[in-house]
Amino acid sequence: MAWLLPTLYYVVAVGALGVTGKLALRTLDWPDLILWTGAGYIVVASLLLAIGQTQLRFTHDTGWAIASGALAISGLIALYLALGSGDAGKVISITAAYPAVTLVLAAAFLSEAITIGRALGTMLIIAGVVTVTLAK
Repeated sequence: MAWLLPTLYYVVAVGALGVTGKLALRTLDWPDLILWTGAGYIVVASLLLAIGQTQLRFTHDTGWAIASGALAISGLIALYLALGSGDAGKVISITAAYPAVTLVLAAAFLSEAITIGRALGTMLIIAGVVTVTLAK
């Protein structure tokens, strides 16, 4: 259960990101938000390097790490673009459909099973996203 607390924090942080991003976009543009996000990553990465928690390593899986970084950056750009023109509640609600993508990709690349429970849960998430998005 060591995964539960960080997972709950992630849910709160991403939920809050929709609000803080929308507030920032009142006077800033999406590249400004990417700059500040990058600055935060630089601070954390520097601290991890300084305390010996990580090092710049190249292994056969480094490409996946690079792909993860590229997806994180491009995903944030897409999120900030969406928040700049849409309602935060709708934008963030639609982003909650990502488990459907994860479920399919985890089955394809990690050999994780798509169980009836996971499929039903994903359908409920998508139904919730549709409901929140279409609600007035």
